[in-house]
Amino acid sequence: MKTVIKKWQLLSCKTRKRTVDLREEEFLSVGNRAMRKSRRYLEEARLPEGVSAVKGGAFADCRRLYRVSLSETCGVGVGTEAFRGCIRLHEVLPFAGIVSIGERAFFGCTMLREIPMGEHLRAVGAYAFAHCASLEEAVLPSRVSSVGKGAFSDCTELLRFRAEEGITALAPELLRGCISLCEVTLPEGLAEIPDGFLCDCSALEQLTLPTGVRRIGRQAMRGCRSLREVRAELGLARIGRGAFRDTPALTDVYLPHTVKRLGFCAFGFGRLKGTGREKVKLHVDTEYMLRRLKRQLFFCGSYGRAEVILDGKTIEERKRERRRATLEKTPAHLTDYTTGTPHDD
Repeated sequence: MKTVIKKWQLLSCKTRKRTVDLREEEFLSVGNRAMRKSRRYLEEARLPEGVSAVKGGAFADCRRLYRVSLSETCGVGVGTEAFRGCIRLHEVLPFAGIVSIGERAFFGCTMLREIPMGEHLRAVGAYAFAHCASLEEAVLPSRVSSVGKGAFSDCTELLRFRAEEGITALAPELLRGCISLCEVTLPEGLAEIPDGFLCDCSALEQLTLPTGVRRIGRQAMRGCRSLREVRAELGLARIGRGAFRDTPALTDVYLPHTVKRLGFCAFGFGRLKGTGREKVKLHVDTEYMLRRLKRQLFFCGSYGRAEVILDGKTIEERKRERRRATLEKTPAHLTDYTTGTPHDD
């Protein structure tokens, strides 16, 4: 084995061994494409204590690599494309010690099943775990402050996704193409559902949006062909362009009275005549919202695909209830029984 170390950085490692043990070497980071000369043979790599960075493309295209042992005593930053294309990679130990993950760091690691992210993780780059076809669950810790676009996109075996309380923003297309996804848990402090967030998640059947979400982005749930019910809590103000387009199973959407605008084609475009499908029922709790959403549906082009249903009471029913309550509180000798209203002496 031949290694080149300069200024506390492993610049290159050339070997034909299947297992490379570097724990006796002295360096603090693995340099850019450091293992490129060993990628034909490398199956396992053991790094020394104190290593704090695995830089860009360090283990890229090591197609035989199945295990990497990192430092257990300090946080490690994983650079851009550090493990890209490691199609046999099963585990990175300890994964919980990683503090940042660069763009496409684990792109195409098709055998990676678990990513036990620790509480020290701060950032996940764009497409960091895209096309990790064996990944079954993803949990974003509460201290993550930055998540890149499409970080978990096209993870075809992903079943569950959870963002812990404390996360206030997620990235566009974060779960796009996760065709097995059936459970999504979002935190209360989330401000919006980003563009394309769940696009083409064809197995998802139900979604509940937490209180505080003010906007559903463009094409956020487009192509969720099994989605049947969506519940939005108080605070939602806007539904973006094509947000629920191509969702043939969708039957019920519960909307709060704070909704002000529907984007073009929010629930699809045109009529359903001849398709055998029923219109999407938009459930509202006030007559004012009933009238407003009917106008919005007409102007956004979804009037033929959705209808507004009033779950609450009409204005007349509310008036009668107030009148009845007033009569119950008024003494009998002050009530005009000919009109059924209170009167003054």
